[in-house]
Amino acid sequence: MQVSSELLQLLSQAAYIACFRGDTKRSQVIMEGVSVMGKEQIPIKIGLVIVNFYAGQYRQAVDILRRQVLQEDPEHMTAKCFLGMSLKQLGEVAEAKEFLEEVMHKGSKDERELAAAYLN
Repeated sequence: MQVSSELLQLLSQAAYIACFRGDTKRSQVIMEGVSVMGKEQIPIKIGLVIVNFYAGQYRQAVDILRRQVLQEDPEHMTAKCFLGMSLKQLGEVAEAKEFLEEVMHKGSKDERELAAAYLN
């Protein structure tokens, strides 16, 4: 089944709204569906990571980042930022710091700001 990018974007936005309103279960269900429909698209995988992160599913986020996103794009700074953030939440502070410091050197302004918040 071919799904338009507009529909995937709309569903992703609905998932983010649910997530940021505290309905993490619903946001995860929506993003998992989007991920299945969008298959290999990195932005969709990052969306799935974000809703898992905010739901406290840090191991799931780490798994998606390591096995999917960073396998396809090893220099993806948003992925490395969320990997560092997730690892820190799991208590893996030394490894988290490595990723977050790399983002501080190579990431965009937004990525650096997010990494800096987790480095402190």
